[in-house]
Amino acid sequence: MALAIETMRRTALEDRSGEPFGAVIVKDGEVIACEGNSVGRDSDPTAHAEINAIRAACRKLGTWDLTGCVLYASSKCCPMCYSAAHWAGIAKIYYGAGWEDYSDFYDDSESITEMNLPPERQAMAPEQLLRQEAVEVWNAVRQERGMKQPEKA
Repeated sequence: MALAIETMRRTALEDRSGEPFGAVIVKDGEVIACEGNSVGRDSDPTAHAEINAIRAACRKLGTWDLTGCVLYASSKCCPMCYSAAHWAGIAKIYYGAGWEDYSDFYDDSESITEMNLPPERQAMAPEQLLRQEAVEVWNAVRQERGMKQPEKA
């Protein structure tokens, strides 16, 4: 955790390459990746420290599967970073500052509240289009991989 916080400090106050967030991924006691936030530098809204660390760890290990890895984040993960860690198979997340400690900068609770609203009440109001065409591709992939088609609801 100390390395994640040092990366947070360096990113924001020394290198000035991003917002004050740092993340470290460890596997079997070895640091696999250590990254800071680079949203501004990279003009990439997904370049959070945790996402950058997940990308670096995957490149280093040559896989998208980070099963058995632990994530140390200088601050509590936003929904995007938590989801990415989940999909990567990260076993545990430790964090330093909580959302309440930096809500004057970013309020991650708003996105969680909105995501739990019915789609028509969400700000972006997601709508489903061309479902059947998309499902056909999923079915083709299932067939190619020898998987059973799901039961229809």
